[in-house]
Amino acid sequence: MRRTALVALALVSAAATARAVPPPTLRVDTQHRIVLGRLPAILGLEAVSRQLESGLTTIFVFRAASGSREVGAARVDVRYDLWDEVFEVLAVGFDGQGDRQTLDGRAALTAWWSTLELSVVDLSTLPGDQPEELRLSLEVVPFSASEQDDAQRWFTRSFGATTGSEGARVTDAAERRGDSLEKVLAVLMATSIRGSVLYSARWTVAVPNRR
Repeated sequence: MRRTALVALALVSAAATARAVPPPTLRVDTQHRIVLGRLPAILGLEAVSRQLESGLTTIFVFRAASGSREVGAARVDVRYDLWDEVFEVLAVGFDGQGDRQTLDGRAALTAWWSTLELSVVDLSTLPGDQPEELRLSLEVVPFSASEQDDAQRWFTRSFGATTGSEGARVTDAAERRGDSLEKVLAVLMATSIRGSVLYSARWTVAVPNRR
């Protein structure tokens, strides 16, 4: 029994290694934010691709941790409109700044993903010196039809979207009360993680010096 378990573990490890993809790149911008770029090329993976074209929302959740503390997060929502054959996408960084677009087909989605940048950490809020490295994670979460309906009702009731000179911004009543938007995003992410995970990856990445 033990030998069988060890063999199974070895096979799982080999499969995980075979599916390994490079991490996103990191840069520190002039506002002292860590920005993710060159996101992992996973849209073509069979399970992810099938979910993307199902007509249900697919959530890509990026998290960043330093030491024992989670210090940032960002998310990307993708939904394929089966009627109009377009992808509705929304990318939101830790600061609530977002990019909402309608993309005409899979090629446009892949091109948008390949150039997308996500603000994931505000270094000015971290205690002490700039961390030398971050532990990054990515989870791809599918919504079922029932979860899609529940999430849409919850989103409509709790959130609105405003557009300003800096682009789309996701807001809710908590932010208007002066609470941190990070708490709002944490609630949003916790809701999406109820689903099973289609794909996950973990990396440890060095943080470049601020330019």
